[in-house]
Amino acid sequence: MELLYFKSKKGNFGDDLNPWLWPQLFDMKAKEKEAKFLGIGSILHNGNPDLIKYAQYKKIVFGTGIRPNKDYSKFAIDATYDIRYLRGPQSSKMLNDKYKYIADAAYCIRILQDFDSKFCNTPKKYQLSLMPYFHSIEFFDWEKLCKSIGAHYISPLSENGVEATLREIAQSQFLITEAMHGAILADILRVPWHRFVLSTPYTEGARISEFKWTDWQESIYETNNEISYIEFYNNKISTSNLVNSLLKKKKVFIQMTNLQKVEDSILDKLSKKINYSLSSDDTLKRIDSMLEEEINKFH
Repeated sequence: MELLYFKSKKGNFGDDLNPWLWPQLFDMKAKEKEAKFLGIGSILHNGNPDLIKYAQYKKIVFGTGIRPNKDYSKFAIDATYDIRYLRGPQSSKMLNDKYKYIADAAYCIRILQDFDSKFCNTPKKYQLSLMPYFHSIEFFDWEKLCKSIGAHYISPLSENGVEATLREIAQSQFLITEAMHGAILADILRVPWHRFVLSTPYTEGARISEFKWTDWQESIYETNNEISYIEFYNNKISTSNLVNSLLKKKKVFIQMTNLQKVEDSILDKLSKKINYSLSSDDTLKRIDSMLEEEINKFH
């Protein structure tokens, strides 16, 4: 089987979990040679070039999420798709509730034989860690910002490999994150997490970002979470026609914002007392059981 997932040229922790995780769970070479395997990511959408390229090939969906289309059209499913389960209820709803959901595919990490010894039993090293969204790193000196609020910086690019990033999260008492898979892996590793929103409405798109987070959070019954919203543009600019047109192109122009003011806002919002979230142990046990069953069925 060939893995299909989003590949960022600069790297992205959540997506890059795919080539690390799945070969540990499945013998990818022994499985159906021509089949394509979709795991972690929001890659079920009509504009995905891989799905267009491999339209005639069998595609196995294992915990993948829907990505809303710009024109609100529903993702087309045909006989080439073998959907084992989806990421969450919103993805299922987009496909008329015809397919079950469990949780984000990254929760399969918990089924690895050495999961506890390698990650969960790791001694704590950082009282607080922070992970921005991978498109936010270019705007600020995040290591400097983290030092100012007494946090350890975790890069969303996983330059040292996803295992190193997983250990950094596991070694943290708490995690503040703009990256959704920062929060997901924190939940998996039982590290309380807090979401902040900065560039995602502009670099990813507010509708897409909120859909993804809601889809995942509803799957773990964590929907009334505190969020720190940090203004990237001032209100006057952010409601202008120019910015609205840029939003559609997912572009950010730093000339249109005051980065020093935004930086001050980051420090102000994230240095305050905030509340953290974590799914219940019962929810996690249910997810573990369901995923183990799906993995065993696929072997």
